[in-house]
Parts: sequence; structure tokens; C-alpha cells
Amino acid sequence: MEQSLALLGLNHKSAPLDVRERLALLSASELAKRIKAGGTKEAAVLSTCNRFEVYFMPAGESTDTVENRITAWLEQISGVPLSRYAYRFGGEDAVKHLFEVSSGLDSLVVGESEILGQVKDAYEAAHSAGMTGKYFNVLFQRALYVGKKVRSETGVAIGQTSVASVSVQLAHTIFGGLQGATALIVGAGAMAETTARHLISQKILRLTVVNRTWEKARALAAQFLAQAVPWEELPSALERADIVIASTSAERPILTSDMIRQAARARQGRSLFILDIALPRNVEETAHGIDHVYVYRLEDLESVVAENMKKRGVELDHARGIVAEKVREFGLWEKSLGTGREASFKHSNLQESSEIS
Repeated sequence: MEQSLALLGLNHKSAPLDVRERLALLSASELAKRIKAGGTKEAAVLSTCNRFEVYFMPAGESTDTVENRITAWLEQISGVPLSRYAYRFGGEDAVKHLFEVSSGLDSLVVGESEILGQVKDAYEAAHSAGMTGKYFNVLFQRALYVGKKVRSETGVAIGQTSVASVSVQLAHTIFGGLQGATALIVGAGAMAETTARHLISQKILRLTVVNRTWEKARALAAQFLAQAVPWEELPSALERADIVIASTSAERPILTSDMIRQAARARQGRSLFILDIALPRNVEETAHGIDHVYVYRLEDLESVVAENMKKRGVELDHARGIVAEKVREFGLWEKSLGTGREASFKHSNLQESSEIS
């Protein structure tokens, strides 16, 4: 491809959780602004709990020069030896990777639904800040289109396909059913809302929501006829819960070992199941050794993911076929830019046009 699109990134396959955790603390929008100011024509940063990716196009310098500058800067502000964990793609390979990401094919939970919205948010944030031009606008709009097409035309999402749903599936497996269980959600964001929906579908006995912002806790609880309790009552709420799902954006663990140990003591031998699906992690590392407490983290979901993957073999091949075709179409559009007869995408077919539609 003629354009100099480049990608620098790391994900759950290339970097451990503690490394991804440090990058998750950085502001994606601020990073994109700084990256664009440092020698790029267009830039966007996709930052989720399982990946950190910088998409950029150099302005007047070589890709290697700009990439090395971005790497050094990110290593300096995050303390992460990025060069040790990062993957790099350019041109068509970078386009293919983005299309696979938006389709959920590169996720920890293959086919998961959250990533499409995260790609959309990353693009809109970059676009609103003036960091995208025509090329990135078309690139990311096509990525969103491909992601939707894969989900609508394949069964790649068979089985549980989000971190939240897999978390609840794991709890169901451990407890042998969730009817009669008491659940506590710590957090009130999108992940917490999705988790609450899955818990309610399992007919749990009682759901409680705790969040630092009382209004958000109350609003989330109201959606599911659940109980909201003030943040100060988190320790006592922990004592009453059988299942705890932590998904706040706190920079440090909010469920400390001392708090969990006290809750376990009050439960008098009844098991306490904690799922930490936040990044940075919400549960203190040393909590793993507390009797009758079972803590699971993002990487512990891999066994559930592997089982769901077995159900999707043929559908994955179909999805990859769609991605390959759309990468080919994008390449034809890109080549047409310098001909004066620019192609456009209409009704999913490439046509000749004076502008992109």
C-alpha cells in the first residue's frame, strides 16, 4: 500500500497483565495529541484492558524514526519496556489487524462485543481532537463497518463473548448455578452494567451495587431492581456477598487483603468468589492466599475462552474471509487516491467516485 500507515501495540498475547496495567493508566486522548505533535499526520490510540495500540502516519520522516520516538516517549512516561513486548505492523498488515480487532477476532474472548464500541470511542476521540484526516476517517469507518458485518453474517459470537459474560459463566460453573446467590458489583461503568445484566439473567437472589459516586450506583441499581449502598459500606457489603465482581477504574486496589480477610472471617467458612475484571486490578495481590476466598483475574478467563473457541471453528474461518475481502477493497481504494479517479465504498462494493461516501 502506498500510504505509510503504521501500528505499534501490545495486547494480552504479547504482554503480561502488570505491563498492560501501567499503560491503561495513561490518557489515550492526551497520548494521541502528543503523538500527532511529535511528527505524524494522523494518529489514534486504542487503549483497553487487553490492548494498547497506536495507529499513526508519519509526516515527513521515516516510519522507523517516528516509531522509535513514540516508543522512547511511552517507555519514559509509563516505565514499560515497550520494545520488549510490542508488535509492529505497517500498510496492509496494519489495516488487516485493525479490521480483525474491530471484528473481535484478536480479543481475549473471541467475538466479544465491547471492542467494537472501544474502537468507535478511540476513533471519535481522535477525530474530535482534530487528529484524523481523510485517510484515518475512512480507515476507522471501514473498521467499524467490517466489525458489524462479521457479527451479523457469522456465528463468531456463539457462546459467551464478553469479559462480563464469561465472568458470570465462570461463577455459574464454580457454584453449580447462581440461583439463590448474592452478588456484589463494585463499580458502575459499562462493564458493571453488562455484568449486572448477565447476573440477573441467572436469577440470582440479590444484587448490590457499590460505587464511589452514589448517584451512579443508585442509577445502575435502579435498572435492575437492585440495592445501592454507599461506598463507606463496602466492607459490610463484602461480608454479605457470595460473588463479587470488581470493575472500577481506580488506580490502586480498592479491595485490600485486610478488608477481604475480615469479610471471610465474618462469613464463617462460607466461600467468597471474587472476579477482578478491572485494569488496573481492583483486588490486592496477596488476597489470593486467604482461606475460603477464590480470586480470579482477567487471565483466568482463558480456559472458558478456549472452550467457547471450540464451538466457533468454521465461523472463525468465515469471519477471517470477510476481513480479507474488506482489506483487499480498502487497498483498492487506497491505490485509487493517486489516480484522480478515487473509488468509494457504496453498498459494500467498491465503485469509482470523486469522493469517499
